[in-house]
Amino acid sequence: MQNLVLTRIDDRLIHGQVMTAWSKVTNAEQVIIVDDGVATDDFMINVLENAIPESMAIGVFTREDAVTFLSEPLEAPTIILAKVPESLEYLIDHGIDIKEIDLGGMGAKQGRERIYHTISTSDSENDAFKRILDKGVNVFIQIMPQNDKVEMKDLLNGKSGEK
Repeated sequence: MQNLVLTRIDDRLIHGQVMTAWSKVTNAEQVIIVDDGVATDDFMINVLENAIPESMAIGVFTREDAVTFLSEPLEAPTIILAKVPESLEYLIDHGIDIKEIDLGGMGAKQGRERIYHTISTSDSENDAFKRILDKGVNVFIQIMPQNDKVEMKDLLNGKSGEK
């Protein structure tokens, strides 16, 4: 997809790392958030709108509305952010051309196990990552631009014992 400069999973969505390091590295001019819960939470939308620089545009969409929006050409360099892999899997399953996903942050919570540093996933999230990988999408962990990429398939295979 032309002008898609970063697709990232980060359960914090917009925070210092995204707005400083990643927006500079990618030269992004807009951020698209895909999350059904956040898209219906006016307070959270207001918080997110105030968390980005005035020079950047932001859109907060449900998965269905994101498919509609992303089916049209992106007019500016764009970052897509989601909290969980299932949101991005939905986009991919509905024809949105995402070639790679950066897993930047999924915090510990009940039902999740740590797979890498500060990244924790549940069994159902791991299953979603496996399905995304099976669709030919490159999924990796890269918390900050200067960090080396860690391939998600290697972590999943090591965790499950599969080859």
